[in-house]
Amino acid sequence: MTRSVSCLYAAAIAFAAAACAQEAKATEAVAGRYIPGAYAGPGAGIVPPMPGAYWAMANVYYNGSAGTNVPFGDNQIALGLKADIWNTVLAGVYVPNLDLPGNWTYAVQGSLPIGWTKAEADVGRFETVQDVTGIGDIAITPILLGWHNEAFNRFFSASLTVTAPTGEWEKGDIAFIGLNYWTFTPAIAFTYLVPEHGLDLSASLGVDINTKNTDTDYYSGAMAHLDLSVTKNVTKELAFGAVAGFLYQFEDDRSTFADANNGFKGRSIGLGPLVNYKAKFGENTEIDFKLKWVHEVSVENRMKGNAIFFNVAGKF
Repeated sequence: MTRSVSCLYAAAIAFAAAACAQEAKATEAVAGRYIPGAYAGPGAGIVPPMPGAYWAMANVYYNGSAGTNVPFGDNQIALGLKADIWNTVLAGVYVPNLDLPGNWTYAVQGSLPIGWTKAEADVGRFETVQDVTGIGDIAITPILLGWHNEAFNRFFSASLTVTAPTGEWEKGDIAFIGLNYWTFTPAIAFTYLVPEHGLDLSASLGVDINTKNTDTDYYSGAMAHLDLSVTKNVTKELAFGAVAGFLYQFEDDRSTFADANNGFKGRSIGLGPLVNYKAKFGENTEIDFKLKWVHEVSVENRMKGNAIFFNVAGKF
């Protein structure tokens, strides 16, 4: 196993953590769990094959605005919604020492987001400005399976993540941290390494399946999201790349508002650059730093804006 491959193990964990941050899109209050480009980056398809505990801290800042009416449940409509969102997500992955056949690895993951949201909009005849800070919706991944080939240049993963409604949320508020419904996310990812050219080609595909918000009687339809990245090492420590994220809501929202607006399905495409740096501290400690900027270039029935990601990851 090469050093460049082992460096990616901890880095891959940061991308899973980043997806716990809420960001504006179609569905109730144009808010959801996926940010375009959140999973994009080197090592996205890698589950560490070496037993042990891995950690990550993913920081996400998003700024955007909506050019459409925004439903908050069935009884409240906001106009001109603008939002600033910050999330810090603490994540851990544990790989038990199991002797699985065929180069397979099993792991479990947990993520705890802590966030701040400021939102402003016209609600009825009044301009409303709110901000909130608190715990977000906790996510658990009880199934995280990874595979690699004998050459350690092809990696595949499959996972199921369950996100619980544990975050700060109040009916009628336009600023919130949690979403007040459960989400189940099956996902697959793939990484292909070309060591002789210093290239990493990674892709991740997932589907968010939501339950109904029983407090507002609003059902946010299921959506698929695809993240792609190409990364080039310029030194052993430094790499640059490009990322892309695609959101496609294929199931209608269900509410009086959604029924009157053709299901209120959302679309989004985001593009941007990436820089990755691997720092070594002593003989056995290596920490991965990753910075991304993603600009949404095309949207429908959601907010449009920019996201900045700063992820740090390593192994205990």
